[in-house]
Amino acid sequence: MNRLPQFAPIQRLHGHLRGSLKTETAFLRRQNTRLNFSCLTASQSTPAGSPRCYGEIIASRGTHSVLEQQLCKKKNLNWYPQRSFSAVASPSTSDSTPLDGPEGAALLQGLDIHKVPAEDDGHPLAVYTVVGDKKIDDNEQQKQRTPVLLLHGRTWSSVPVYHLIGGENNESSKGGENRSLIQALYNTEHIQPYAMDFRGFGGTPKDESGFVEPLRCVSDVVSVLNWIHEKHNMEGSGSQRPALLGWSHGALIAQITAQRHSDVLSKLILYGSMYNSNMKYPISNPSGKSEPYNKGHTDHDDFPLHEMTSRNEYDGAMEDFTIGSDEARIFAPAKLFAQVALVCDPLKMQWWNLHELNECHPSLVKVPTMVIAGDQDPYAPMQTQAELFTNLGKGVDRVWSIIANADHAVHLSDERHRFVENVDNFLETRGW
Repeated sequence: MNRLPQFAPIQRLHGHLRGSLKTETAFLRRQNTRLNFSCLTASQSTPAGSPRCYGEIIASRGTHSVLEQQLCKKKNLNWYPQRSFSAVASPSTSDSTPLDGPEGAALLQGLDIHKVPAEDDGHPLAVYTVVGDKKIDDNEQQKQRTPVLLLHGRTWSSVPVYHLIGGENNESSKGGENRSLIQALYNTEHIQPYAMDFRGFGGTPKDESGFVEPLRCVSDVVSVLNWIHEKHNMEGSGSQRPALLGWSHGALIAQITAQRHSDVLSKLILYGSMYNSNMKYPISNPSGKSEPYNKGHTDHDDFPLHEMTSRNEYDGAMEDFTIGSDEARIFAPAKLFAQVALVCDPLKMQWWNLHELNECHPSLVKVPTMVIAGDQDPYAPMQTQAELFTNLGKGVDRVWSIIANADHAVHLSDERHRFVENVDNFLETRGW
């Protein structure tokens, strides 16, 4: 049974470009893309001095001139850019996101959505949380909930990662497909979860640079942590600082936040951390050129420079589900995640200045910390997790939790209840 019929087009469109120009144009419109495209065939004449073919494709998360050239090639058209293409969307589309459309809005059921301004430049940051029945929210138990901020990884934003088909009125949840970590943490009755999107991901628009940088993410995380703290103080929830949880590459951002700004958080959870002491990112070009030496690259091979504005793909969204390999591809939540992820993040976001991640040094973490991962996580193997845990700063408590029969996405697996229980126990332990 297809529980999400509205996502059927995504299944047909993943992978490389295919189909007619009409089909690709329809895809761009479905992906919240403004299209201004005009071409002449090679046999058609043009006024003197005018280009034979010009076009502009500006997506909500960046330009796609490579796609434009491929569309022209399919129709035997010449391609001439009217102007140079940049990674920054035009002003008319810079504030739009994939979640603004009807498909994106359908994924937000059960969430309260806030736009939190960054403290340094006022950029709007999408923050999601859950609020239950007001009659319950007003009691003393609600006031004692521990706030925790969840950070997503390098490719997919918070809605597919942390609120996969949530919402009590969602038909999929009635069928047992609800995999929302936000709701699961809230249902513990001890935790008030929040999740945010980095710039250019999900519901947070790109900034003027058009890129995302680690220390920029850290600064934005501090802004949101301060906002959560102030919000809970105003509601009489106490003066306890929020906890911080980061998954995958988001765990690196969380770790640097804890190292630099230990005063803004109470506890740290490094979940499936990509920490590796042997991984060192290149610094900026020593020749002094203005462009970063590592522009457009990450430590993975699926972000080559020539794909800086390429589309995310279905197969890429399945990478975190590795147990059983072939079985993982028919695992219903994995397929559901891939469909939802492509709606929320249709284009790959480009990271700059990844050498900033070299700041990750476990010995500089001075807050109570949990290291947690699946025992079969290929991206966070036991050896690197052991090194991370062992070298955490002295003088503070720490917990290492290994979830059996789980891979990188423990919280979306059948072992998710044990994950939630472990996180709940760690956050609720007083005196740490």
